[in-house]
Formats: sequence, C-alpha cells, structure tokens
Amino acid sequence: MRQLPETAKIDPVQEDGRALEIVGVSAFDERIYRGVLACPGITVQELVMRTGESAGRVQSSLSRLRAKGLVSRLWGRAPRWTATNPGTAIRSLVRDMQSELDLLTDTADELEAAFRDVGTDPAGGDQLEVLAGPEEQARWYVRLQQEAKEEVLTFDRPPYVLDYHNPLQTDLLRNGVRYRTIYVPEAFDHAGALDEVGSLIRAGEEARILPWLPFKMALVDRSRAVMPLHMEPPLTRGVLIRGSTMVVALVELFERLWREALPVRPELWSQGSPELAPDSDPGAGLSLDDRRLLALLAAGLKDDAIARQLGTSPRSLRRRLRHLLDELNAETRFQAGAQASRRGLV
Repeated sequence: MRQLPETAKIDPVQEDGRALEIVGVSAFDERIYRGVLACPGITVQELVMRTGESAGRVQSSLSRLRAKGLVSRLWGRAPRWTATNPGTAIRSLVRDMQSELDLLTDTADELEAAFRDVGTDPAGGDQLEVLAGPEEQARWYVRLQQEAKEEVLTFDRPPYVLDYHNPLQTDLLRNGVRYRTIYVPEAFDHAGALDEVGSLIRAGEEARILPWLPFKMALVDRSRAVMPLHMEPPLTRGVLIRGSTMVVALVELFERLWREALPVRPELWSQGSPELAPDSDPGAGLSLDDRRLLALLAAGLKDDAIARQLGTSPRSLRRRLRHLLDELNAETRFQAGAQASRRGLV
C-alpha cells in the first residue's frame, strides 16, 4: 500500500465540519470529501485506515458524494477515488438548490393564494392571526401601512406600542393614501402631541375627536386590520384580521363613530399656526389662542393636558378659562363649548 502524505491524514470525524451542509452534504461526508480532495487516487481501504470507520460506511459516503458530483471513481485493478473541481461541483449544487428554492417559492405563492381564497370565503369565515407581544403588533402596524394603497382608518388611544411620531404617515399622505383618524382626549396627554397632530392634519390627515373609543385599531384598505386583544398595558397580545365579515363590521363601526366625532380644525391645533385674518375670524373679541383653548375644551381635554399643550400653568389656564366663560356669557365649560360650536369658533 502506498504511503499517504502527512497532509492527507483525516482526523476522526467531528461535528464542526459543516460548511457544505447547506447543499446537502453531511459533516461526515464532507470530511471524507476533504480526504479525497487532499489525496487524489485514494482507495476505500486507505480511507478506512485514515478514518477508523468501517468500509461500508466509507463506501456509502463516497457513493453519496459521487451522486452529488463531488468525487469520481477511477477504474483499475483497485478502484480509486478523486475529487472533481470543487468550484465547478459546488456551484452546480448551489444552482440545483436555487432551482429547488424557486420551485418552493412558487408553491408557497400557490398555497398563499389558496389560503386567501379560504379566508375571503363567507362560508369559511375570517382569518385571525394572534400577535404575541408588543413588538409583533408594532411590526404589523408598520407593515400594513407600508402596504396601504388607498386608505388607513385608525382609532387612536393609549396605550401605545410605538413612539407617538409616525414618520410613515407623511410620506404615504404625499403619495395619495388617505388617512382618517379618530382620537380620544388622552391621546394628547404627552408634550408635543398638539403640534404633532397639527402637522399631520396640514399634511392631509382628516382628524376627529370623541370622548371615548372602545379599543384601538388600524384598518388598511378595508381589507385588513390590526388591534390589541386587551387595553391594559403592556399590550401583550394582539390580532391581525383578514377576511370579510369582521373587517366589514369594523369599517361600519368606524364610519358610525366618524359621523359622531368632532372635526379638528387645523388652524386651531398647532402652536405654530398663523393668525387668522381679522375679517375671517367669526369669533369677535377672541384671539386665536382663545379659540384654540375652546377647541381643546370641546375635545374633552382636561385642564392639566391643555396647560401642557399650551405651555402654561394650570393656574394661568383657569384664569384664561374664566375670561372665556365671561366672553361667551357661559356658566360652565359645557355651555362654553356649545356657544363656541354654535358660533363656529371650533
């Protein structure tokens, strides 16, 4: 038997040789392959001596490597084995794997189409996917907006799973996606909320306010919705809804509450808004700041939240409010809101 060079020694098979597993070559087969690659013309018996494995196991490995085009058998009195060009052989395996992945992708598309057909079948009911954790809910909220083509309907109320600022919305508004949002007063409890909503409205958002919403949700193109399964923070579980009947019901609920909600006038909802021209101001004797205060009162914001948005103290706010009540000849905040609405001030 010929003497193998020292560099051709094959260490006992270990599990760390896994570079070729991605193309279907096991760790053991890869080490046999490396042994053949290091010593062209090696025999089965020589491989057995170098590995300590049985002849049957080595022969089976060589057969698998040959089927993948990695080794070739040299005929003669004692059959010997040699490696094929590694670059050519491995690239061929990668191409074969890519073809299989393409076929798998096509199959996934077909199965997804069938899944959607079942999901939109009235007899099959709606498709619900439970979203575990606030991160998953946030991811779907962003994804649905990115996929929006026509309209996003939103119930906006705390608690939140994302930062209040929504950079996607301005770009989507610019691209023609319609946003309609119903807020609750608690949505404006944090500093800067007033200016944030004002900038969104100027960008094209249609906004209204209700004193209360049953839950929060985002509904995209009247076909998919994402919403939490409970409203107690943290929002640990949510649901993604695809299908027909439940989404239709959510759209109907949104439209009904939209009709009941108080419209938000953009010039009253931003500290940076320019003053109205005197002849266009129906509130004789009231400044824009006074009208902004009335709008916040009518929206249901509490004194502390209003003071925070207007950058003043609760004590100063109460003095201004007393002045407004006198101007409007009102005894209560409710009467002031009614007077302001009747005179077109909010």
